[in-house]
Amino acid sequence: MRGLMVYIASDFGVSAVTGLLGISLLTACLVVVQIRARRQYRRLSRQLQLYRAAVDEHCMVNVSDAAGRITAVNDRFLASSGFERSAVLGRTLCDLAPGTVTPKRIAEVDAALRAGRPWRGETEWRRADGTAFWTRSTIVPVLDRAGRLVESFAIRTDISEVKKTGSEAQLRATLDLLQDEVWMFTPEDHRILYMNGPARRRAAADGWGPAGTAAGTLPATLDAAGGLDDPDRLRHETARLLRGEARSATYEVQRQGPDGTERVAEVTLQLIAPVGNAPRFVAVLRDITERQAAARAKSQFVAMVSHELRTPLTSIKGGLGLLAMSTMAQLSDRGRSLLSVALRNTDRLMLLINDILDLEKIDAGMMDFTVAPLDLCALVAEAAEAHAGYGAEFGVRFVTVCPDGPVRVNGSAPRLMQVMANLMSNAARFSSPGEVVELGVQVRDGRARVHVRDRGAGIPVEAQPRILMRFTQAEGGDRRRTGGTGLGLSIVKAILERHGSEIRFVSTPGEGSEFFFDLPVLTAEDGSADPAAGLLPDPGPAFRPLDGGGDADHAGAGTTPDAPRLRRA
Repeated sequence: MRGLMVYIASDFGVSAVTGLLGISLLTACLVVVQIRARRQYRRLSRQLQLYRAAVDEHCMVNVSDAAGRITAVNDRFLASSGFERSAVLGRTLCDLAPGTVTPKRIAEVDAALRAGRPWRGETEWRRADGTAFWTRSTIVPVLDRAGRLVESFAIRTDISEVKKTGSEAQLRATLDLLQDEVWMFTPEDHRILYMNGPARRRAAADGWGPAGTAAGTLPATLDAAGGLDDPDRLRHETARLLRGEARSATYEVQRQGPDGTERVAEVTLQLIAPVGNAPRFVAVLRDITERQAAARAKSQFVAMVSHELRTPLTSIKGGLGLLAMSTMAQLSDRGRSLLSVALRNTDRLMLLINDILDLEKIDAGMMDFTVAPLDLCALVAEAAEAHAGYGAEFGVRFVTVCPDGPVRVNGSAPRLMQVMANLMSNAARFSSPGEVVELGVQVRDGRARVHVRDRGAGIPVEAQPRILMRFTQAEGGDRRRTGGTGLGLSIVKAILERHGSEIRFVSTPGEGSEFFFDLPVLTAEDGSADPAAGLLPDPGPAFRPLDGGGDADHAGAGTTPDAPRLRRA
């Protein structure tokens, strides 16, 4: 028994020792694993910090809740956007940059995130100072176990420079296709930034070859390249644009062509400030030698028309008039009809020639536009009295509606009377017998509005957009009764443009039309200024109708410049 107990005790001791050794070994293994895990954790932590530092250095990061409100941003986000952290947290991107994100884009991003899909794309932003910049964004959703959107992580890279470079390259490629010369240069020292193909070829012809060619190198500044053929004018015009006195400048320069002939170029200057780029001047040079030659040929043709057609027509008209007075009663009905047709056609040819000459004088700047203070009410009353007989021929009566007292404006009385004559002729010839045509003056907000209102046929809707074009007449009505050349309202338009105004109208087919124009009323200070007449400034850009057009023959009733009067159809 004693021996058995000794054996059991010895066996138990061995097992215990073995167990203790196993536990010690397991503990040692766990310690080793833990040490290795800590080392791996520290290594991963260092890598994560490096990754985060790299992202923070390069990317804008923001975290937003399910409603799109920003809950966290990194420092790069604040540095790139210019916002303070307190101004960003709790707000949406739409709050920070209103108008840059469209509702369609918002719906697109929201749908992708709520479906658990990342969204990638380019977005336009506004910095705190209002300047624009572009980012390439990746937005990753975070969903809960039920698949509901909890928040989103957005990583954005500023690609403004890439966009700018791409836009600049595309612009330059387009400009190289033009036949006109295009020069870009700095406002401060006229340093050349860009020359398109025609400009480079011109520089080569002048001894300044494109960079890398045998002819030389590009000039550093426009002054070194000859100042676009007129350095003094270039400096004068660029200074005006820098002071904000005009949005653009256009002038002409003389230059020598490649074949040694004298050429004329039109220079158009503009100061632009592209988004993300420094301001620069853009100069476009267009050779207008052929255009001027065509204008001279046109003027010569008009002079020929004036001398070769107008003078004989005057004689023909006088002869027909004498014939009508002396033999009309002796002629047969057929003869009287033919004589009447000849008289009417002679009148129409005279009107057409006079209209063409008027337009040519306006285009060439030869028509007298001397202005002085005048009373619009008196002018309208005079027009109604002077042309009452013309209205009576159509059974139409002119009435005036004017405020009490004078309405003084600056204008050319003969030219404004010519405008009234054209508009009144239109209204009378398109009105039914017994109708009244209203001539009125209204004053509102420092401007006087002159209107001519009829209750005639009106202007067809399809004709209204083109009614101010030359040789355009509204269809419909009795053409034999109305006549016209199709130039009357073109003359009205040109005259009013020289007065700094424009012809506008409202018209309803079958109910009538109203044509009107506005002129600034002279104030007490204006009235006390030097009343000496002066020339009106050039009209500037082409006419832009505000209400859709006008009626260029709802009759073309131009008159001779020295004696504005209504025409007989």
